[in-house]
Amino acid sequence: MREKSKKQLPLMHLTPDHPQARELERISRILDAEPTITALVHQDLCRGRELTATGANGMSTEQVLRAAIVEQMFACSYEKKDAGSKKDAGSGLHS
Repeated sequence: MREKSKKQLPLMHLTPDHPQARELERISRILDAEPTITALVHQDLCRGRELTATGANGMSTEQVLRAAIVEQMFACSYEKKDAGSKKDAGSGLHS
């Protein structure tokens, strides 16, 4: 079963005077002030899913939502990320 929320440290500390950091902070405050947004996303993610106590614990609904926002804001994609991982693997950068 997907958790709605999970306490987590930020991936990086943002420089508060950077425009993107300020925008992300405003979005974060909106999400924190409006739990209905996360609740609606949770309904969508769990719709048609069987509740089970088996399997790995994945990302919480809140983590999925925030990751999706960052992905859209910065035009990230799994394809680009995957291509970068393959490039690094071939360069001998991994220990």
